Amino acid sequence: MEPRAKENVHAIRQLPKLKSLLKKYRQLKTMQSGLLQLSELASSVTDMDAFYHALESVIKTLLVTDSFHIALLNPVDELQLTYCHNPVEMRSREHVDLANWRKSLTGLVLLRQQAIHCSAKERLALAKADEIILYGSACIDWLGVPLKRGQQIIGVLALQSYDPKLYFSERDCQILEFIAEHLVTAIDRVRSRELLESSIRHRTLKLTHTNQQLQREIVERQLAVKAHQVLLNISELTAKSQAIDDFYQALHHEVNKLLPATNFYIALLSEDKSQLEFPYYCDERLPHPKTRRLSNGLSELAIRKEKPILLRGKTIYSLAAQGEVTECAFTQHYPEHELPKAWLASPLSDQGEIFGVIAIQHYQDESAYQSKDLELMRFVSHHISIEILRQKIQQQALQSHEALEQIINTRTQELQATNLNLRMQIEERRKAEARLYHEAHHDALTQLPNRAMFSDRLTYSIRHLKRYPNHRFAVLFIDLDRFKMINDTLGHHAGDQFLIEISQRLLKCVRDNDILARLGGDEFVVLLDSLQSLDDVEEIASRIITSIAQPFELEGHTLYSNASIGIAQSSLNYKDANEILRDADAAMYQAKNLGRGRYVFFDDSMREQLLASMTLEQELRQAIISKQFELHYQKISDLSSTKTIGFEVLLRWQHPTKGLLTPSEFLFMAEETGMILDIETWVIEEVCLQLKRWKQSKEYEHIFIGVNLSGRHLTQANQLTKLIDLIRLNTIEPERIILEFNESAFARHAELALKGLRKLKEFGVKLALDDYGAGLSSFNFLHNYPFEFIKLDRSFIRTLNHNDKNLSLVKALHELGTNFGYRLVAEGIESEAMLQKLQNVGCEFGQGYHISRPGKMTQVSVENNSNVVEMCRA
Repeated sequence: MEPRAKENVHAIRQLPKLKSLLKKYRQLKTMQSGLLQLSELASSVTDMDAFYHALESVIKTLLVTDSFHIALLNPVDELQLTYCHNPVEMRSREHVDLANWRKSLTGLVLLRQQAIHCSAKERLALAKADEIILYGSACIDWLGVPLKRGQQIIGVLALQSYDPKLYFSERDCQILEFIAEHLVTAIDRVRSRELLESSIRHRTLKLTHTNQQLQREIVERQLAVKAHQVLLNISELTAKSQAIDDFYQALHHEVNKLLPATNFYIALLSEDKSQLEFPYYCDERLPHPKTRRLSNGLSELAIRKEKPILLRGKTIYSLAAQGEVTECAFTQHYPEHELPKAWLASPLSDQGEIFGVIAIQHYQDESAYQSKDLELMRFVSHHISIEILRQKIQQQALQSHEALEQIINTRTQELQATNLNLRMQIEERRKAEARLYHEAHHDALTQLPNRAMFSDRLTYSIRHLKRYPNHRFAVLFIDLDRFKMINDTLGHHAGDQFLIEISQRLLKCVRDNDILARLGGDEFVVLLDSLQSLDDVEEIASRIITSIAQPFELEGHTLYSNASIGIAQSSLNYKDANEILRDADAAMYQAKNLGRGRYVFFDDSMREQLLASMTLEQELRQAIISKQFELHYQKISDLSSTKTIGFEVLLRWQHPTKGLLTPSEFLFMAEETGMILDIETWVIEEVCLQLKRWKQSKEYEHIFIGVNLSGRHLTQANQLTKLIDLIRLNTIEPERIILEFNESAFARHAELALKGLRKLKEFGVKLALDDYGAGLSSFNFLHNYPFEFIKLDRSFIRTLNHNDKNLSLVKALHELGTNFGYRLVAEGIESEAMLQKLQNVGCEFGQGYHISRPGKMTQVSVENNSNVVEMCRA
């Protein structure tokens, strides 16, 4: 046989094998296409019904049958037929009986949680074993696989074959399990989408409800604001002085903003209460009526009932004084065609007496007015009553005038409300919160940070220092000199402008990373952050002092000021912002004490001084409560006769631990804190009590006592009246008391102090200028002020030992006293030589250790008082 023939025979033998391979290849390609289609369906499914229909073609392509059904567990773990495609046997739904699904092949797959391949013969065997119930199905072969989500079984996918030649294989089971996996994916995907859509619908519904609620609240709030504004406008109309016609018209306009008040009128009773006149009447149907006699009209109904009423239909609503609304039938005979649909009125009264009525009415809408409007009408009627009575009184008072000057002030306020969506409302609230935050953390006048914001930043710096010990900062406490004088002299507006200018200058002196704040009044603070050296602090402090020292031009005045600065440097010992501010404040006061216009760094000695001051203040308050004070008396003598003519009372403090203290040790604190007034009240009472004791003795009955008082009695509001009332209450002989004031009492408020002295003089007490010669010692005090005694200060008297020129001055003062009506009293006479010098130049009276040391009253021996009467009358 030839080679070519052999090859043909071989090819013919291989042809069946090639056809078989081609068929397998086509089957694999079809399967691959079906599986790919299934995968795409599962990843993009949005609707399960569409997926189930598409699944039919996939199953028909991949498997030997297209009869299948899908059963899923419902929320109560019952198996429920979800989808069924069975062209051969439409009764396949009966294969999964909802009432007894465990007795089916589908239920058996679910219970065993594994795939089941069951032929007709095997199905009969299962039925005999009572594991399933036969429903008369004609299927030849049956294959079911569980639908798994992880380890959880959620349902069953089952196939039925009705062709005796077609049976399911292991390959079909694998394909069906693969289809089941994608079916679960599709179910989860759709369910997740449904849950998401449900959540979106729920949130959308909730947001819509919230938005509607907000809109309702906005409308209610707008109505409430509108009602409040109208009521406020009505109150303002009553307070304004204007013509009554203009008042009626303006009132009508305001009422119409809240209620349908196109038809509005006011009716007043005549003087004899027999007629009704209509000073204001506005109606869309009827003309302005003339004055008429009382009849059986609606206006008369409100007058008779004497309370606000609402007529609506055939029902009358009345408002009692306690706010209760009652209703009754309208039985009054009234023409039906003239009766309005709604009529709201309130009587006008004066101290319970009715003199008119105010009413509004509506011809079309019976529900135009509600019972809650009765309270509004009562409010309106009250203000109309006030205005009518005021106008009546005013007309009676102005009858003699030729013309009445009319002043009409119109005020129009319109409220525009815009319905904003939720986004715009949130934005407005955010802006409001930002504005409130700014106002809460900044000074309203200078727009600098305030105490709260400064304390926050300072607290942060203290915490930062604890984490980074090499970090350095400092606090400058700045106080301005002469600010109170500027404020009191030029007014608060000028004071505000001064503070604004100060803040601008300070901003130019500090660095960008520093914090400048105003604590209040004329106190400013600076937080100098990230310092490199001490020189940085001194440079900025010097720059501030130089800048503040420059002149200020305010309202045509050239003003000058200085800055006193206290500086506290950062330290790990500080626990909070208050401590470092306290130390900077203490250093600032030290700078003031050293002469102002300078800066001082805080050290521990200042804290000790501060603690000492606080302790002294507390002890002094306790001393006032416990009456730890006592009075010592020092004689005042006639220098020519050495006779005692009176005493100066000297305050002493019997301290529980420190012993007897003189005023120099505590009086400054009393002045600074204002406790001096309480102490001096006690002194006056004790002095008056002593005078009463002396009244029983002829030896002392004309003696006087001198009391040194604070200038607060002359310059502080109402304090002078309290002083006079105190003396009047405790003694009937005010002329036996000499009130002594030093020059500091007149330094700032000379005119006010002079008025106070004259008032004291008129009351009857005697007045003395104390410590003359220690200060400015103006001659103005000698002739303009009503002093009866000029007391020469001990420091001035001490100079007489080595300065005879001052003796001439004493002599001149004595001669001036003859003309101006005062007498000299020398303090601090400590030797006989000094006494002789004072006698030689004419000084009449004196006191001092040479004459008598001060002591308690039991220790003071009073000499013959023959000249006391003369001294007190001088």
